Amino acid sequence: MADIKRSGGNGRRSLSAEYGGLLYTAGITTTNLEGDITEQTEDVLGVIDNILARHGIDKTRVISATITLADMEADYANFNGVWDLWVTDAYEPVRSVTGGALAIPEYKVKISVIAAL
Repeated sequence: MADIKRSGGNGRRSLSAEYGGLLYTAGITTTNLEGDITEQTEDVLGVIDNILARHGIDKTRVISATITLADMEADYANFNGVWDLWVTDAYEPVRSVTGGALAIPEYKVKISVIAAL
């Protein structure tokens, strides 16, 4: 049985885990609590880019993304504007976008991805 390789653990959760040729990330949120949806999405995608790079891959290897927006009605279009600039044509991951409460009221977006190593 293959070992699970975890990284970025803090006693509660790992930032990412590798298993079976796949990389899984935690739900990534921003540190920019003052930012609007555009700024927070750019920040979160930057963190995801960094996680992928630490594992020797990039966003073209992302298979799936799960996205939660705190205010779907207000932020969906602006989120998509940032997302569409980030995604590479012909490498678009499958994705699910839902609306829901996030852990801190200032959070506007949370994204987790699964990528092929």
